Amino acid sequence: MKPCPDRHEMILLAAYGELDPEQRQDWEQHRTACPGCRGEYEALLRLLARIKESMPVPELSEKRASSILWSVKRELRKEGEKPSWWKQWLLQPGRLVPALATVSIVLITFGLFGPNFSEKTSLPQTVSDVENEVVIKDLDVLTNLDFLEDMDTLQELLNVLDHNEPT
Repeated sequence: MKPCPDRHEMILLAAYGELDPEQRQDWEQHRTACPGCRGEYEALLRLLARIKESMPVPELSEKRASSILWSVKRELRKEGEKPSWWKQWLLQPGRLVPALATVSIVLITFGLFGPNFSEKTSLPQTVSDVENEVVIKDLDVLTNLDFLEDMDTLQELLNVLDHNEPT
C-alpha cells in the first residue's frame, strides 16, 4: 500500500525525530490508522539503521573538536563586534562627508532663514495689532523728534550757505 501523498515530509521528520509534540501526536494517530504510511515509516527506519551499521560515524579527535569549538567561538565574537547597520552605512568611504555636509547645510539654512522668515511673513491678525504697529512707528518718530528738528535746522543752514556763496 502507498503512503498518503501529503505525509511524505511528516514521515521523514518523524524518522529523524524532528517533530514537535503537537505534530508527533498527530503523526502517531495517523500512523495507527494508515497502513501505507506505517509501512513507509518502518521501511525508512530499517534503511536508516542499515546505513548506520554499514557506515559508522567517524570519531572526532579531541584536538579537532577543540579546533572547531574555537573557530565557532571566534566567529561568534566577530558577529558581536560588528557595528550596527547605521554605523556600517555611515562609516563606508564616501558617505560620511556628504552626510555631514547635508546636515550642516540644513542647520545653516534653518539658522539663517528659520526664525527671521517666520517673523517677516507674519501678518497682523486684528485691527488692534495694526494700530499697535502704527503707534510703535510713531513712537520712534517722537523719540527722535529732537534729532529730526536738528537735522531740519542743519538743512536750512546748508541751503542758506549754498545760496549766499559767491560764484
